[in-house]
Amino acid sequence: MHTETVKDGRVRIDVEEGVAMFTVVRPERHNALDLVTIDALADFVLALYERPELQVAVIAGEGGSFIAGGDLAEFSKLKGEDAGRALSVRMGKILRDLEALPQVSIAAITGHAYGGGVELCLACDMRIAERDALIGLTQAKFGLTTAWGGTARLVRAVGYSAALDLLLNRRILHGQEAFDLGLVNRVVESGQAVGAAWNMGKDIAKLGRDLVVGIKRLAQSSDRGPIEDAYVDETATFSKLWASERHERLVRTFLERKQ
Repeated sequence: MHTETVKDGRVRIDVEEGVAMFTVVRPERHNALDLVTIDALADFVLALYERPELQVAVIAGEGGSFIAGGDLAEFSKLKGEDAGRALSVRMGKILRDLEALPQVSIAAITGHAYGGGVELCLACDMRIAERDALIGLTQAKFGLTTAWGGTARLVRAVGYSAALDLLLNRRILHGQEAFDLGLVNRVVESGQAVGAAWNMGKDIAKLGRDLVVGIKRLAQSSDRGPIEDAYVDETATFSKLWASERHERLVRTFLERKQ
């Protein structure tokens, strides 16, 4: 495994077997995002576009928490509408870039995940949460809406009425409740989310880049575009993979095993 610590030790990046994991290392702040870690996340996401050998990105937090939103102690110094807009636009673009990655992204939700931390989770393709994790879009507690695309992604994940309930009532969900609502994909026991996300990533990476990218692209086009366009895209993707050496080798191995 290759490990790199960046931004004065506030972020760690681990890479192994087709998986890259971005870990915020600010446990004394429950891994709240400050401007430095936001820059590190932007660098990490943009670098993935140039790393075709990687199939999966995992987002995690150090020390028993995921990401407890933005660092209010730092962000409170950003005064005025223009400053608020700049923060929203900056992080909003980073999360759109994360969402658009050819790689599959997985959030490993441990401990506290609040506000912008949940917005980051929602921009990932999949989410694994520990049963005792605490998850809440609590921006209304501070007189705010979501800022980084979180409301749109939340409605898409859980539906309009459930999203309003979570946002207006500042509800904090445990991992199991989040799973029951469809906010997360899997629930694991305490201390297991990071390992589960890492192992899932390695298993997905074994499928090979063309297949991983193809499946993600088809799922996104089916979810967000006209269904007829999704059908066309599926046929084109399938046909290319059908003619691949990998497909022929896997079929040949299967048939030889059956003999």
